[in-house]
Amino acid sequence: MDLPILPDIILQQGTYNVIIAPEHMILGGLNGNPILKQFTTLFISGNFSRLLTQIDRNSGHFDIRRAFTCHQLLTILQETYHTIVFLEHDPSIYDDAGDVKTMIPHALKEISHDKIVVLYAPKMDFSLSFLTRNADRVFVFESWNKKSRPCTSSFDGQKTLDTN
Repeated sequence: MDLPILPDIILQQGTYNVIIAPEHMILGGLNGNPILKQFTTLFISGNFSRLLTQIDRNSGHFDIRRAFTCHQLLTILQETYHTIVFLEHDPSIYDDAGDVKTMIPHALKEISHDKIVVLYAPKMDFSLSFLTRNADRVFVFESWNKKSRPCTSSFDGQKTLDTN
């Protein structure tokens, strides 16, 4: 089974994927996606979700679970029977988690053997960089701000650092 999630990106069963992208990009890949209606999908969020209220959940195969601690997340991952597991990253659940947080990347990789596992975040942070260690694929997208000015360079060629 393949899951087209973003333009030119198709996620495959048996993979643990990390997507770092603006919310509008990931919502565009989730909402109206016919594959999500054909397979059982689990959406996991933490203490706070940026996406949950904006996701079209008209499918009878779309379940939602909340994990407020690493222990709860680990239990949810171990109990899942869903074909697609979508985890919205919440860095607050890893605070003061101790050694349990080291089990999460392994659990994500382990359940991906017969599922599509997606870990989503709008930006990189310390706990997310730890969770990406076992990922099969990591996709990073940046949103260009209209107020950003274009990069200008006064590069005249290769320079050599003189050491005295």
